[in-house]
Amino acid sequence: MSVKHLYIFFNDGQRMSLAFPTQKEDPLQAIRGLREQMNTPFISFEVDGDLLMIPRESIKYIQVCPAPSGLPELTIRGASLLE
Repeated sequence: MSVKHLYIFFNDGQRMSLAFPTQKEDPLQAIRGLREQMNTPFISFEVDGDLLMIPRESIKYIQVCPAPSGLPELTIRGASLLE
């Protein structure tokens, strides 16, 4: 199983980094799961045996590395961040 990195960028400028094994073999199913969590008041993670619940309204954006191989159809591909 490969390792993914998730970066959560908060509205107050802070950032949280998480590393975890691939959760679903089907990358589209993993994306759907994350989208479902974004429609709830909290996003939840099991971190080192503890439950971590992050209020969704405190999140500015989320970055997943590497990107899943099966991105949603409407995803703009090949973009680069500019400083």
